[in-house]
Amino acid sequence: MLIFDFDGVLINSLAEVTITVYHTTTGKRVTSLADLPPRLVGLFQRNRYHVQPIGDAVLLMKWCLNNYQNNSARILNPQEYEAIISGTVDPAADRSRRIYETRMDFAARDPQQWLALHQPYQPLWAELRKRKKYGFVILTNKNRDATLKLCRHFGLNIDTDNVYSGDQGVSKVENMRQIQKRFGSPSFEFIDDSVKNLIELDRCFNKDHKTLALMFASWGYIGPDDEKMAQLNGYPVLNQKDLIALLDRNRLTAENF
Repeated sequence: MLIFDFDGVLINSLAEVTITVYHTTTGKRVTSLADLPPRLVGLFQRNRYHVQPIGDAVLLMKWCLNNYQNNSARILNPQEYEAIISGTVDPAADRSRRIYETRMDFAARDPQQWLALHQPYQPLWAELRKRKKYGFVILTNKNRDATLKLCRHFGLNIDTDNVYSGDQGVSKVENMRQIQKRFGSPSFEFIDDSVKNLIELDRCFNKDHKTLALMFASWGYIGPDDEKMAQLNGYPVLNQKDLIALLDRNRLTAENF
């Protein structure tokens, strides 16, 4: 069974994340990237790939606000990024909750503008839309409400129960355990654009025997060394055509769900 990450694999939400995290961090309400300094936008988006739980994006944005005028082209190395997020007592779950609340407010207040800040990744999205009875699961750190809104707006058919989200601070590891418990399949394939997520899942689920095949999405929010790191850890690096080729080899009908 194929399991998909959402942001960076199915949907490009980089513009929306930038705006939502800026609002969450500063309290200043904006609705367009044009409302923000271009150097700030560039610095945050270049370093977005570091973020694992979305709550850490607040700490990245704070750093960007302090550095964009003089260091707008900088890409943090992993040690520098870890130093930024480790220097806080504010729980990551609380930061994530604030981001979700800000996003929900944005989507309710200006739904058309919020939706316009997203684009499905093509041709993968179109191929999933064609397969109306194709069963798949989304495993994401995004909140469920936003994920379902985007799926429905862009015409992707998925049942609510097949979205495993980051609400209440639930991690991908915890959600993957729920997926395995629910489906009982001996073989799962998961694709993500975060090498850190793949490594964490690998350590939790493949320690004694392999139950999870992990793949790296090369079109998402990736850093300059991520493809090499994925390969070194043994994760196949796929493009969208590679992933589309897997769809029919993992065919499940809606009845399986």
